Amino acid sequence: MKAASSHSSENPDPIRRLDVSRDLDTVADLIEACFPIHLDRDGQTYIRQMRKAARDMRTMRWFSTLAEMGNIRASGFVWEEHGQIIGNLSLIPFQQTGKQIHLIANVAVHQDHRRRGIARSLTKRALAYLRRQNEPSAWLQVRDDNPAAQELYRSVGFIDQFRRTTWRIQPLEFRTAGISGNDSVTFRRRKIVDWKDQQEWLNVSYPSQMQWNLPVDFRRFEPGPLRGLTNLLDGVRLRHWAFEFENMRKGLITWQRADSFANNLWLAFDEEQEASILPQALQFTLRHLSRRHPVSIDYPKDRCQNIFKALGFNHFRSLIWMQCQLK
Repeated sequence: MKAASSHSSENPDPIRRLDVSRDLDTVADLIEACFPIHLDRDGQTYIRQMRKAARDMRTMRWFSTLAEMGNIRASGFVWEEHGQIIGNLSLIPFQQTGKQIHLIANVAVHQDHRRRGIARSLTKRALAYLRRQNEPSAWLQVRDDNPAAQELYRSVGFIDQFRRTTWRIQPLEFRTAGISGNDSVTFRRRKIVDWKDQQEWLNVSYPSQMQWNLPVDFRRFEPGPLRGLTNLLDGVRLRHWAFEFENMRKGLITWQRADSFANNLWLAFDEEQEASILPQALQFTLRHLSRRHPVSIDYPKDRCQNIFKALGFNHFRSLIWMQCQLK
C-alpha cells in the first residue's frame, strides 16, 4: 500500500482529519483491500472516482476537481503511523427532515494492524466530532454477516434500526417455472387514483426514517402533468404499473433508471396480498424492460425472500442500518 507523507512525527495522536489533496489515493487502496469491491460495480466506480479526483488534485485542476468531489463528498478521519495511512473512516453528509446528519462509512483498517482498537477509536472520534457540530444523530450500515463489526458499533452507542436486503437480477435470468401465484392478477398503467395507496405502501416498505439515503425521492412518483414535466426536464426516468385482483388494487411497481450499475424497482404492495400477487407482477414488469440491463430491489430482510429466490433473483447483500443518538 502506498504511503502518505507524515502528518507530524512528533504528534502522539495517530488520528487526523482526512486531507483530500493528498490522502485519496491511499484511502482508495485501503478501501479496495478491505472490502469486496470486485463484487460491486458501484463500489468500483466509487474507487475510480476517488483516484480520478486524486489525479486532478495533483495536476492542480481545482475547479473540475471540486465538481468531482461533489459526488464523492469526501470527509472523515484517518489513522496514520510512520507516514502510512492504516485506517480510515468516511463521513458522508445527508439531510434528514431539514437537519444535517452524517453516515459513517468506509471504516477500514489494514489487515496487518487489526485487533488494535483502531476502528473503535476512529468511530469514537467521529462521534465526538459530530456532537461538537450539534448534529442530532449518526447512522451507519454494516453487513449482517459481520458480527464483530456489529458488536463494535453497538458498544459505542449504535442501535439497530432496519435490516435490508438488496436483490438483483438480469432480466434474461428470470425464471417462471414453478412460480405459484394468482393467475387472475391483471395489469395496467398507474392512474392518479392509485397514488394514495402507493404512498402508504411505499412508506411501509421504505420507512420515512431511512428514505434520506435511498437513491430516489418518492415525491417524484406523484402523478400529474406538472410532475411529469419536471421529471422530464430533470432527467428522471420512471415507469409505473398497477396490479389488481378482482378489480381491487393490490400493488404497484415503479421502474427507475439509475446512474448506478443496476436500475431500480420500487415495490408498493398490500402485505396481506403480496405473496400471491408479486410473482405475476414481477414477471409482467421484467417482460416490459430491457432484457440486458440488470435491475435491483431493496426490501426488508426476509420479506418475500423465497419468492425472489424462486424467480431467479440473486442475493447481493444484507445490511443492518444502525443509528446513534448524539443528543
